[in-house]
Amino acid sequence: MLDEIRSLFADLGRDVCDVVEVAPRTEVRSRLPMSILSGPAAGVVNSEYPDGTVWAHQAKALEILGDGDNLVMSTGTASGKSLVFQLFALHKLIGAQENRVLVLYPLRALANDQEISWKNLARKAGLGASAVDRIYGGVSMEERERIVNQARIVLMTPDVCHAWLMRKLDDVNVQQFIKSLVLLVLDEAHVYESVFGSNTAYLIRRLLTAKRRLQRGERARRLQMIASTATIENPVQHMMQLTGAEFSVVDESQNGAPRSSRHILHVEGPDSGADGERAIGEILSRIGQFGGSRRFIAFVDSRQGVERITRSVDMGTVKPYRSGYEGRDRVAIERALRQGELAGVVATSALELGIDIADMDMGFNLGVPQSRKAFRQRLGRIGRRGPGVFIVLAPKNAFTKYGYYLSEYYAQSVEPSYLYLGNRFLQFAQARCLTDETEALGSSPSEATTGVVWPEGFPEVQRFARSGYPREFDKIAQIGGDGPHWNYPLRQLGETKVVLQEGGREFGSEIGDMSYHQAIREAYPGATYLHMTNPYKVTQWEQGFYKNLIHIRKSRSPAPTRPILRKSVTIDLSIDGIIPGRALKSNSGLIAEAHIQVNEAVEGFAVGGTQFLYRDMRANDPNMRRKQRDFRTTGVVIQIEEDWFTESVIRREIVEGLRDLLARDRSIAPQDIDSAHTNIALLKGGSLIRPIKDVVVVYDSVYGGLRLTEMLFDAFGGYAQQLAAGAALSGGEGLVSQDSAIQLADWYSRLLNSLHDYGGEQTSSDQVPEGWLRVFKPGSIVGLYVRGELVERELISPRLMGDGDGALFYSYKDPRMTNGNAYTPAENVEPVGHDWDWILWNPETGEMAELEEGEWPDMSL
Repeated sequence: MLDEIRSLFADLGRDVCDVVEVAPRTEVRSRLPMSILSGPAAGVVNSEYPDGTVWAHQAKALEILGDGDNLVMSTGTASGKSLVFQLFALHKLIGAQENRVLVLYPLRALANDQEISWKNLARKAGLGASAVDRIYGGVSMEERERIVNQARIVLMTPDVCHAWLMRKLDDVNVQQFIKSLVLLVLDEAHVYESVFGSNTAYLIRRLLTAKRRLQRGERARRLQMIASTATIENPVQHMMQLTGAEFSVVDESQNGAPRSSRHILHVEGPDSGADGERAIGEILSRIGQFGGSRRFIAFVDSRQGVERITRSVDMGTVKPYRSGYEGRDRVAIERALRQGELAGVVATSALELGIDIADMDMGFNLGVPQSRKAFRQRLGRIGRRGPGVFIVLAPKNAFTKYGYYLSEYYAQSVEPSYLYLGNRFLQFAQARCLTDETEALGSSPSEATTGVVWPEGFPEVQRFARSGYPREFDKIAQIGGDGPHWNYPLRQLGETKVVLQEGGREFGSEIGDMSYHQAIREAYPGATYLHMTNPYKVTQWEQGFYKNLIHIRKSRSPAPTRPILRKSVTIDLSIDGIIPGRALKSNSGLIAEAHIQVNEAVEGFAVGGTQFLYRDMRANDPNMRRKQRDFRTTGVVIQIEEDWFTESVIRREIVEGLRDLLARDRSIAPQDIDSAHTNIALLKGGSLIRPIKDVVVVYDSVYGGLRLTEMLFDAFGGYAQQLAAGAALSGGEGLVSQDSAIQLADWYSRLLNSLHDYGGEQTSSDQVPEGWLRVFKPGSIVGLYVRGELVERELISPRLMGDGDGALFYSYKDPRMTNGNAYTPAENVEPVGHDWDWILWNPETGEMAELEEGEWPDMSL
């Protein structure tokens, strides 16, 4: 097969830049522990393993579990980790009718795949296939209640556990199920990181809390935990953070599983955009010419890119697979893939984990995977039954620009899995859920956080969630509404969810969903949206009472559209804006970790070289309106007060290079971190000065900020050196030019050599004259929250309403009102973008006075 691959790329005129051979490994077997050989599951164990042996790491893992410890298995892909928790589940269930097992899989595709093996093993053990069941989005509420009442082993994603199971704690069937749990399985534990992992860490603690409350006064069943992962650093530490419990470990050094040989090829080619999609589509179209039955999986980190590539291949036996599909569509693709009906699949990371297709012998990746963890997982999808080949299609400098070759990249250890358990906004969302659960179980508020190890700061935030929370939580509280379990999804923070609906409001059918962040990039008004390779046109966004809908209709034209996105960033370098102790300043510039505000707006779209702006289209079609996303977060601000840094192209390559290095080094999901080099303004005593042309920002693209970017401040010198190493190793084709890399490193060394104290510019309380108020200036363009979505409106004037001093309201232009005007309370107004300012207003006389520059402290850098 390797020769065929080389011949293919020679025909296509593409160079094979580098090849790494992963050597095969022979198996090492050990005898099962006596607790398993002679325990409740002895019958099925002796039948399946008549010689009493399994791979060495499996035997060791079962020994640890038999001793009653929690266990994390950290061994490579295809090493039989599932067998360990499946055998131990039988050990805990056979002969103990009351016991239950909960298995959490991070992806629905993984749960679909594993359900089959669970049912086969349960049938062999005499429990019957009905002892295993799975709850997912397509299962009715009545069926869910039957499952938790009757099934012994229940599979679900953490999302379902959070949004349904924990929301139904007042249901007696759910209560009995949680009380009866003796084993919690967490598969692919390395995926529980960043926003998703941090939310899941709180979910697990909430589950433990509920079990503790429900067992009060009864004989307690201890809940033992098993976690598995192929790619993780410091697994014991990670599991302690994730669950608050202690774990024993079986790692790769104990792995006794055999491994087939695999070859990893770096093939020269474009790694993104239309050129990259066209190149990998051409390669996949040629696979049918190979001899034998070749099966492949191709990974592309773009949901719409997956659709376009699959459409271009046009083999009939290739399907797309990504998040956002309805359950029935995902299951159909997985079944066809598993049964050999498909030659291959083009997928996002949604098929990265655990799915076991034994005869998959070819893998492709468009570009270098975002992390080494993702790379190992994708490589693990191929070569399970025999030799395999994995191809990375990327430019010649794709690895060297990071300062290493392909062989070094493969040999490096994977990145740690980071959790951000101290984020106050995330804590507040989880505390809202815990409060509802405490009430459902009839517990007192004081019991909510007792008996479980919670992250620092959470008990205080949990008290806020009951009543009297600070104003900083206003938006996150509004999004949660009366249904925090539903409105706070685990995989995003402070993000509105939108549903795609084909057809009209009354008779339309839902075909998928996405986050608001994705929607303004993929399904903006007027966009061509591909779903299951079929083209649709986005016709309308509708704010519903219960959910936000994006209406689409089938289109004859698959012509791709591109969003015209405008991004603006406002930074706060006051003493309150800078995170304490996180600023370095000299005469040559500044680097600081600070609070910032980001506004992203889609202003229209482009088809080919022609632009269509909403401001021009909405007169003929009112549904063609700009959509925007506004959020506060944290980021690292870099100001270089030197002439060479004033050039936009240099600022862009440096900030994007730093962002890329940071994301890969810290295993940060691409959508969770962003950067800006233009449209940056400085907050100055509540007003704005702009533009700032010697500043760049790398920031968390997550509401509230999880301080994902903090390491850029801590290790800036190392990242600057890595940029320089990549520029030198790639012959000047690195993430930045050699000149820029040298100048950046030189600037940072001089910054460190000439530091002076800088704790943020001093601010004083606003000196507003007696009888006056500081208000938004009439004509300011601001954001108003309407059912959780931020909409842009123009303010007309301030007004006091009510008794006494009255509450401050604003009138604003509302296109839905017949007279064009409406009112909103001041606390519902958010400054967005740069088209707003403050002014002084006297409610008694109606006078307004401009704020003089001298009235504000000097906030310049």
